[in-house]
Amino acid sequence: MSEPRVLVAGEPKKPARPRRPLEPGDGWKWIGWFSLILVVVGLGDFLLTWYPTAFGNPEWEFGTVVASFSGLPLVTMGFAGLLGSAVARGIRWQVQVVGWTLVVFGGGLVLAYLTFLLDVPVALRVGGTDAPVQLGLKKAIVKTSLLAVAFAGSYIGFGVAALRHITGKRERERDVT
Repeated sequence: MSEPRVLVAGEPKKPARPRRPLEPGDGWKWIGWFSLILVVVGLGDFLLTWYPTAFGNPEWEFGTVVASFSGLPLVTMGFAGLLGSAVARGIRWQVQVVGWTLVVFGGGLVLAYLTFLLDVPVALRVGGTDAPVQLGLKKAIVKTSLLAVAFAGSYIGFGVAALRHITGKRERERDVT
């Protein structure tokens, strides 16, 4: 049997754990994790627009590419945060993975846009002579073209820049030693 103890109200059972002070790198780590969530959610939405597939159906191809490009801002914010976090924290492998992902994804966007361009004449013909329908189609064509050039170009450009950054860093480190 143990000896009786007197407990005083408000007395902590365990000593409080000392808090670690925040460091500048902590913010970049949080941005990286939040950005990963944006990439996963954005890519999930992007991929769901392509499922179920109906390649060869110009209406499906046209609508799918329009919807896919409209959802790219979320994915782009995620990629930007991941890349920025990796560069700021000096995580070489992550810069390389994000860089290659951007280049490959940008190439896929170019292919999707080329498919879209092949479907534009069909969409305009199927749209008939109804002025509101034609206006909607023309707006979709202009918007998708703007997004295609901006996002595909940015993805490929920033992906290549990230890969060059890694390569240049290795060469600078070799020159120093």
